[in-house]
Amino acid sequence: MTTNNTAEIHSEFDFDESLFNWRKGKQIWKGRRRVYKAISTVIRIERSYSRLNKKTKGWDKERYKPLYKALHKKNANLLYELCLKNGATWVKLAQFLSARPDILPQAYIEALKPLQNDNREIAFWRLAAVLEDELGANWRSKFEWIDEKPIATASIAQVHKAKLIDGTEVAIKIQQPQVTKLFDQDFTVFLLIAEFLDGRLPGAIDIKQFTRLLLEMTAEELDFRNEYRNTVDFAALDHIDRIRVPKVIDDLCTRRIIVSEWINGSRLVEHLDRSNKDVAKDLLTVLQDSYMQQITQFGMFQADPHPGNFLVTPDKEIFIVDYGTIGRLTTEETMNYTMIMMALMGHVDTDLGELMLRSGFSGIDSDVIEDLSQYMIRTKGGPKKKVSIEEVMNEVLESLQEAHVIVPDPFIALGRVIGTLGGFMQTYRVKFNWMPGASQTDSAKKVQEG
Repeated sequence: MTTNNTAEIHSEFDFDESLFNWRKGKQIWKGRRRVYKAISTVIRIERSYSRLNKKTKGWDKERYKPLYKALHKKNANLLYELCLKNGATWVKLAQFLSARPDILPQAYIEALKPLQNDNREIAFWRLAAVLEDELGANWRSKFEWIDEKPIATASIAQVHKAKLIDGTEVAIKIQQPQVTKLFDQDFTVFLLIAEFLDGRLPGAIDIKQFTRLLLEMTAEELDFRNEYRNTVDFAALDHIDRIRVPKVIDDLCTRRIIVSEWINGSRLVEHLDRSNKDVAKDLLTVLQDSYMQQITQFGMFQADPHPGNFLVTPDKEIFIVDYGTIGRLTTEETMNYTMIMMALMGHVDTDLGELMLRSGFSGIDSDVIEDLSQYMIRTKGGPKKKVSIEEVMNEVLESLQEAHVIVPDPFIALGRVIGTLGGFMQTYRVKFNWMPGASQTDSAKKVQEG
């Protein structure tokens, strides 16, 4: 995901192409089983809500809420099975939705979470065809060896260790075969489903705009030239000590392949699990300070703080990897969103409703402001009232979803990062400080000074 990004975005998909044409018709026919599964499931879910809406019309909230809660759970499982069965873009959809408690009820978030770690391994011989397409028939001549067992898998790619002819050890990220073709099929189906659901869903969400955003993000991630550019841009920033970015091998990076230096280190979680409390606190404080610098100073941050995306070297440097998802913020967004989070944590007093309206939230009424105000009072319980930022983000976003408030995408990206990082630190009992001293940039100071 990129926000406020004026750099060129590579994509081979035409978002202005007519929804109905011969080429798209052929694509749908080729994937007719997946298409049927998708459309029939979506219609089944939509019909169930329509029937319940009619049944509970005029009921008070306490009476109809349990029925909706049960239906959410049932339909969330249907959506999970659909995404798991269809794979490709549907897994990306599940991963995207599972991080959006502002859009979906909690039952969907919980049901789709397992797909965040979709790790089905692809046989290397299938990936060899991608290497040949991207690097030429003599691609093997560029490598002394390639370990055919992957070191990491994801929904659209797989990573293997290799050594170049010059002796350099590298990591090769290879896009899975057929992913682009499957996305081309799903591209049309998603748009058709959005047309069908338009005006049928509760709340203020613009389903067509939401679907287009998801497709644009996925198309961007499918072209690895975007991730290559993000990595280069991120490496050029003046990071705090001990934060590193892998070097990419320019002449071996293509639309479907990224080759970067091999990092001799262990995953952060593995390192923390075998370290004492002081080492854990040191490493996590460095990581926290880095993210505060990324957000408040750079306005550009790695937006997927998955524990597997941090590698620790023997000399305690932290390499941040995987730049397929980048968040970008303007100075104004940084200041406003930071103030909102500090207010929700009970650290500052401010007119939260006015601040949220100024920050691009829409659909906020007096009831929402009252609920948030009461929440702020609860978080000010003093030292005995310990509230994690992960708990804050989950509860607030769920409340906004129930009130049909539209939340700006940059805030969601930022909230996801801060919430995930805060929860990660809580696991290892390291205090999360929203404004650590090492990251007191001009923007951060302005936020604190109001």
